[in-house]
Amino acid sequence: MRYRMLTIAAAMLAAAGASASAQRSGGPPPGGRGGRGGPGGPGGRCATTADSLTDTQKGQVRQLGMAFTAAHAAQLDTLRAVMVASRAARQAGQSQDQIRAIMEAGRPIDEALAPARKQFLVDAQKLMTPEQIAAGCLPPAPGGPMGGRRGGPPPNMLQ
Repeated sequence: MRYRMLTIAAAMLAAAGASASAQRSGGPPPGGRGGRGGPGGPGGRCATTADSLTDTQKGQVRQLGMAFTAAHAAQLDTLRAVMVASRAARQAGQSQDQIRAIMEAGRPIDEALAPARKQFLVDAQKLMTPEQIAAGCLPPAPGGPMGGRRGGPPPNMLQ
């Protein structure tokens, strides 16, 4: 009886050790963003640091976002409709090719908005210190690029 309990305990300990070692040891992967439960979007990385945005800066960025949204409301509404249609198609079980075709309908609008998004980022950078930018406090433009990418603009957008 005692031997049986020790065998079961050893097996459970081995399983727990394997499970624990398979988990990430903490922190985001090198050179990348965190996964689920990770640091989150651009605002999340700098919100708890000394480099977080001041209330004045937050208001200024909010004003930039509202101006961007007002100036490009029709395009953003069309892109939103494309995203809703693609989500509905995915939930209805349509093929990836059909979903891709729906997404392609919004690509010209998305590409036309790219210069305005870049200008938004340039204007937002002017409101921040170099330390805030380095800490990742740069907010994404409203209605960011299509495709479901989270966490702000593509890295090459600021170059």
